[in-house]
Amino acid sequence: MIAAGGVIAAAQSPQTPPAPPPTPPAAEVTEALTPPPLLAGMLRNKPDWRLLDPTTDLVGDYTVKQLEDLDRWPPWMEMDFDHDGKDDIAVVLVRKGSGGTEYTVAVVHGGKPGQAELVVPFSPQRIFGVAEGITDDTITPLRCADCEDNIWYRWNGRVYEPFLYKAGESFHIGGEEGKRSPVFASPRGDSPRSHEVPYCAKAQVQEIGGEEGKRWYRVEVVAPSFPKGWVPQQLVIAGAECGR
Repeated sequence: MIAAGGVIAAAQSPQTPPAPPPTPPAAEVTEALTPPPLLAGMLRNKPDWRLLDPTTDLVGDYTVKQLEDLDRWPPWMEMDFDHDGKDDIAVVLVRKGSGGTEYTVAVVHGGKPGQAELVVPFSPQRIFGVAEGITDDTITPLRCADCEDNIWYRWNGRVYEPFLYKAGESFHIGGEEGKRSPVFASPRGDSPRSHEVPYCAKAQVQEIGGEEGKRWYRVEVVAPSFPKGWVPQQLVIAGAECGR
């Protein structure tokens, strides 16, 4: 194009609008949770404790959306765990420890607001949720999904005890696979054997004896003649271990 005075002007193309800034990676938006009053009251008494936040506490494992899809969000559940007629709350909590983030599951009992009972101690091992165990009065801290390594707990009147059965519930009797399993006459390690039953025999709890860490169960075994006797906790196994 020739401008006035014979000077050749450079061709001008329409101005291209500036490109918009790149869209940042989609960030997960965690809506502020409003804990129930019972839980909120306990947290006010424990300023070093806070609710699980997947955006910082479960990086690389789970997002809020994934936990919602698993029906594990929000990170608490309400139930009467101590059987006093009042709802309690089991919740996943975190705190800052000497080596980084520590996780636990705690229960706030409706009869003791402002206090918390730890189901498991604080530790660096991640806990992504809390669920019912074998019944709705048992609690399972979830450390892995769809695995058999999670342990369930029940309130024994003093603490949350792992694998505590109650009268009327059933389990299987373990021992040495391929050999018959012992049933004892009384809840003592030096007690004579009253019966021997097939490995993985199913047994229904009639009575609970012993104490935490040394638990015994008086059972009726589903076997010919339905023998009765005592079984120590270490012989109790889940049906899944028997392939059932």
